[in-house]
Amino acid sequence: MNAKRIAIGVVVVVIIAVATVLYGGWFRHDNALQGSGTVEARNIRVGSEVGGRIDKILVREGDAVQAGQVLITFDDKELLASLAQARAAAEKSRRGSRPEEIAESRAAALEAKADFELKKNGYRQEDIASAQADLDRAAADETRTSLDFQRYDALAQKDLVSKQQRDTAEANWKVALAQKQNAQHKLDQLNRGYRPEEIASAEARYLQAQATLEKVQRGNRREDIAAAQGALAYDEARFRERQVLAPSAATVEVLDVRPGDLIGPNTAIATLLERDQIYVRIYIPETEIYRVHVGQKAQITVDSAGRQVFDGAVEQINQQAEFLPRNVQTREERVHQVFGVKIRIDDPSHRVLAGMAADVKLLDGK
Repeated sequence: MNAKRIAIGVVVVVIIAVATVLYGGWFRHDNALQGSGTVEARNIRVGSEVGGRIDKILVREGDAVQAGQVLITFDDKELLASLAQARAAAEKSRRGSRPEEIAESRAAALEAKADFELKKNGYRQEDIASAQADLDRAAADETRTSLDFQRYDALAQKDLVSKQQRDTAEANWKVALAQKQNAQHKLDQLNRGYRPEEIASAEARYLQAQATLEKVQRGNRREDIAAAQGALAYDEARFRERQVLAPSAATVEVLDVRPGDLIGPNTAIATLLERDQIYVRIYIPETEIYRVHVGQKAQITVDSAGRQVFDGAVEQINQQAEFLPRNVQTREERVHQVFGVKIRIDDPSHRVLAGMAADVKLLDGK
């Protein structure tokens, strides 16, 4: 009987011990949210807003680059010339016109004024009188040569002079007649004066020359100076685009260009992976998403890094639920709603690379 009681007591003690272990294990059970995914890195596609012909390529695929490091340079001869022109224009606009430029504009204005007044007032009387004298002299020559021709013509018909002498007399008469007509045309033109459109054109040239003179005397307006400075700033910005720089510390992932290639403006010519911006995305069931918040700490284990554990934090939680990714195995799993959670990985050693498989454990602590 005693042996039986002892045996029963031992069984009870064992049962209690097992229950205690199970009970304690139940409450010590790690129920932290976990997930798996593939490490990704934020990529940057770099290029030039101006483009052009590639001059030098200073990096290769796989190279680690620092922020501000020059990756590619373009032929900058045209940009340099444009920049020099813009600088000169801005400096000229700031300083204003030189004394010799003002004197040149003043002379042009005076010349345009004299021409306008000449056309507006018409020809002088002495010019008309001179033209009348030219006409009278031409008319006398025409009369004389006409009489000579008539005499030679009559004598030639009687064979008293040669035909050549007769033809010479006729030619002299015709030349005198043309000179008389030309003198008559010139006199008529002087009597009529200038046409209205000629006077209007001369006035317009005079007003334009006078406006130019006043402009160079006053100097450029503030808005003109600002416009020249703006054009300079624009060309300076274009000149900076002769180089493609790394915007941050990264690794050159894709660089498929060669020196001499002609690249269009705003064309991506290289892809960089930011070394300090690596993350893994996991999916949390809709029923558990309330346990996740931005900034929540996480532990990331990467197989390729010898199962080393890296610290991380929740950086983003998708605001819209979705179905499980397509690599699930059963139809039942596909109907479950999940939320994508992006966890940034803190890896100052840069051992974690894009494409590695990672396991994530979200910590419950704040």
